[in-house]
Amino acid sequence: MKAAGTVLASLLALLALQALSQIPELPRMVDAHRYGLPNQGSLELAVPPAWVDSVDQPEDGGPPTIELHPREGAPFEVYLTPDWPEAPDGTAPDVETLRGTVLAAAERSRGQTVEETPEIRRLQGASGVGFYFLATDRAPQPDEFQFMNQGALQVGDLTILFTILTNEGQEAVVEEAFAMLRSATYGASGVDQQ
Repeated sequence: MKAAGTVLASLLALLALQALSQIPELPRMVDAHRYGLPNQGSLELAVPPAWVDSVDQPEDGGPPTIELHPREGAPFEVYLTPDWPEAPDGTAPDVETLRGTVLAAAERSRGQTVEETPEIRRLQGASGVGFYFLATDRAPQPDEFQFMNQGALQVGDLTILFTILTNEGQEAVVEEAFAMLRSATYGASGVDQQ
C-alpha cells in the first residue's frame, strides 16, 4: 500500500514538473538601468520595462537629468536629477537640510495648487532617506498634468531630485516611480575621471 502511494506521488510530481515546463517565461517586472555620472560613478535604477528613458547631460559635466515616460498609453513624465557635493570631500545634506529643500519647493508651488499647504512626506530608500510632497494643479491646461509628486532622496552620497507628473487614474505609475526610487543604488567611482 505504501509503495503504491509513493509511485502515485512520484507520477503526480513528474506531471506537475512537465506542466510547469510548458508555461511561458513570465515577463520581467523591472529592468536594471545604470546611468554613468560624470566623475561620480553611477546610479542604478530598477526601471519598469514599460517605461522609456533618456538622459539629458549638460555639456559642462554637471548633473544629468534622467527623463522617463511610457512606451505607450496614457502620458506621464518622471524626471530624476542626481546631484552630488561639489567639493571632492563634500558631504551630502543632512536630513533637516534635505527636508528644508523640499519644503521650500512646496512653498513655491503655493497659489498654483489645490493644497493650501502641501504635506511633506517621508520617503525611505534602500540607502538613505528623503522627503516629497503632492501638489494638485488648480487649473491644468489640456497638455499639462494634474498631479505632481516632487522631492529629494539621499542615495549614498547623491541627492536625487525628482518630479513625477501624472493625471487621474495613474496611481500605479506613482507607486512604480516610488518603488524605483526606493531601490536606487549608487556606485561611487573612487577615481577622478576628469
